[in-house]
Amino acid sequence: MEHDLVDEYRLMIFPVVLGSGRRLFPETREKTVLTLADTKVFDSGVVVHTYHPAV
Repeated sequence: MEHDLVDEYRLMIFPVVLGSGRRLFPETREKTVLTLADTKVFDSGVVVHTYHPAV
């Protein structure tokens, strides 16, 4: 991520409430801008978002 070597991010979101948690990405001065490319919703309630880095 630091060297722009990632072409695609796939985030699976599970519908469970856990309270607080850890950050997915480290906090940096530069913000990474992502574009939502695809979304898939499964019968179980799981959602998969596919993101690409914005150009």
